[in-house]
Amino acid sequence: MPDSNDGTGAAAAEITAPTELARTLTLFQIEESLALLAESAEEEGLTPEIEAALTAYLEGAVEKRDRVAEFIHFCDAMAELAKLEVKRLQARQKHFEATAERVSSMVLRVLDWLRVPKLEGRTNTLKKRKCPPSVNVIDEQKIPAEYKRVTVTLPLPQWQELLARTPEEFRNTVLAGVRKQEITLELDAIKQALNLEKAVEGADLTLNRFKLQVI
Repeated sequence: MPDSNDGTGAAAAEITAPTELARTLTLFQIEESLALLAESAEEEGLTPEIEAALTAYLEGAVEKRDRVAEFIHFCDAMAELAKLEVKRLQARQKHFEATAERVSSMVLRVLDWLRVPKLEGRTNTLKKRKCPPSVNVIDEQKIPAEYKRVTVTLPLPQWQELLARTPEEFRNTVLAGVRKQEITLELDAIKQALNLEKAVEGADLTLNRFKLQVI
């Protein structure tokens, strides 16, 4: 769109097809031009040139809006396909891992039957290798508690109260035995408290935030 002193004569001077406008200009540029044309019409009156430009830019804006919405739908669809692809690849991974394990077991049986430590191919060798010792759990219920770890999730105030009521020596022993401590925020509870106008130090409500909805 050519420049002019007030930024509005451009659209009136050179009318471009709506489809071309939608293709060459951004949504912001089209909407800005519409606003400028509307201002020009108020100041100068609705001349045939301005009317033609308004018509072209209105139609171009409609087409551009649809293109933007379609692109957002496309991105959302691709994101969903990516999620499905992750699940498919995970299933594929498990399938090939299980297949490799099954074939490996078969080759080990062949090596045992032939009583040889390895089988030579042109570019690969199938060799029987001893694995380091590993634990075979026969009955988990019979394993003593000293060899087990428990993970408990509870509200932080209850955890703090539990520690406060525990004798110092035992409390220190418990804390020394903590392998991992993770604290998460109950965002729903915080939001509910703030909605009830209760002060929550370290947090507040984010207001007047908007999300684009494509319908």
